Amino acid sequence: MKVGTTADRIVIEYDFRRNSRDVWAALTSPEAIGTWWGGTVRLEPKAGGAFREEWIDGTGRKVVTIGTVSRFEPPELLELSWADEDWPQATQVSMNVEPVADAKTVLRLDHRGWSVLPADRRQQLIEQHAAGWHHHLRNLEAYLGR
Repeated sequence: MKVGTTADRIVIEYDFRRNSRDVWAALTSPEAIGTWWGGTVRLEPKAGGAFREEWIDGTGRKVVTIGTVSRFEPPELLELSWADEDWPQATQVSMNVEPVADAKTVLRLDHRGWSVLPADRRQQLIEQHAAGWHHHLRNLEAYLGR
């Protein structure tokens, strides 16, 4: 896994030892998402589809993250807006599924647009989301390894 962050971007490249069809299916199937991402995550896998995640932050506060799928291009690209309910504007998340070999796939996650958030919270939010994405991608890897 390669993780990089800047003042406006989180980029993670994650290698999976599975074919790209399996990775795409796990990334977009509501049943699979409920297993590896969490039971409170809902994603309508289509352009214009809704995204919603409920989670508890480090202080015990319930947070709702919402978004809309802006691009859905099976079996390669999922892109959606991403904003917690108290954010002034949404950020953007792209997930590109790239086959490398018959049984190897790279998932490139690009979460960008952090400059829309207040400067005093931005770096902390980037770090928290980078750690969260890392956690979720490890869960996805475990799910695919079953």
